[in-house]
Amino acid sequence: MTLRSIGIIIAAFGIAAASPAQAEDLLVTQYKNDPSGAPYGIALEKGFFKAHGLDVTGIISGAGGGSSVRNAIASDLGYGDVTAAPVIAAAEQGQDVKIVGMTSRSLADLVLIVMPDSPLKSPADLKGKKFGISNPKSLGEMMGVLVMEQAGLKQGDVQMTALGSLSGALTALENGVVDVTSIPIVLFRTRGGESKYRVLVSPKDLPLIPSQLGMATSKAMKEWPDKLRAIQAARREGTKFIYDHPDEAIEILSKVYAPLPPSEVGIMVKQLVEAKFWSEGRIEMPLLAQTVHAMKGVGMLQKDVDLKKVVDSSFLPPDLQK
Repeated sequence: MTLRSIGIIIAAFGIAAASPAQAEDLLVTQYKNDPSGAPYGIALEKGFFKAHGLDVTGIISGAGGGSSVRNAIASDLGYGDVTAAPVIAAAEQGQDVKIVGMTSRSLADLVLIVMPDSPLKSPADLKGKKFGISNPKSLGEMMGVLVMEQAGLKQGDVQMTALGSLSGALTALENGVVDVTSIPIVLFRTRGGESKYRVLVSPKDLPLIPSQLGMATSKAMKEWPDKLRAIQAARREGTKFIYDHPDEAIEILSKVYAPLPPSEVGIMVKQLVEAKFWSEGRIEMPLLAQTVHAMKGVGMLQKDVDLKKVVDSSFLPPDLQK
């Protein structure tokens, strides 16, 4: 064997070691329980990942919160689509992670609901009432803080009541323990939707902060940037497909969100399309600033964050980096 041949073999091993395994799974928080990750399901079904040179074999549904961020950091790929607040908190605490894309633009994947016979007609009527949440510092509590602010209410005007789980908050609403609650739209539709509850704020009127976004480790950004760009490009195509071909997208997503009936999936997708819920990826700094504001409102942060140090938009398609 010649020295040149040996060099080629060594170089080949070096390339292999510098990137994760050829076939990979993507971690997406609450993939089957939240529509934020829908563009990934479309990209997988339509072959958009393969078209961009990625062998994505499946999607792992992360548990949410900080655990999904930790799992994404520890994964071979070093990428995950996760809840926004824990990523910002992790970066503020010194974790080596960056926001590399925005999955959604609002909290329209949540539903603010009351019982049909409730006297509450608008968020302004929440003063002096009990708001059911799963746990303190949750996305549901952040939503409550922002909705109250939009209605001109102050912190303390509404009593946040932690019930330990989303199902617990829903049960508390049904039994009159709380007056209002915020739950994921998939759970809302699974449990009866508009036939059982009344929506207090429509999806298109919910606060504009990203419920989920793409994050990556510095190792991933340094050693396999092309993979991150390919993920962003494929996810963008999945997003555009939902907007351009909603009926076909509903057929695909009915498999993802089963056993939710296809008719309910259709209603959900059309509402989210109307609300312009999904983002093609552009990182909108005002929306992240609003996220930081909400995090401070629920005690997740004690001070402002320099978001420029937390964001890296260089892995987005060029027209989305502006």
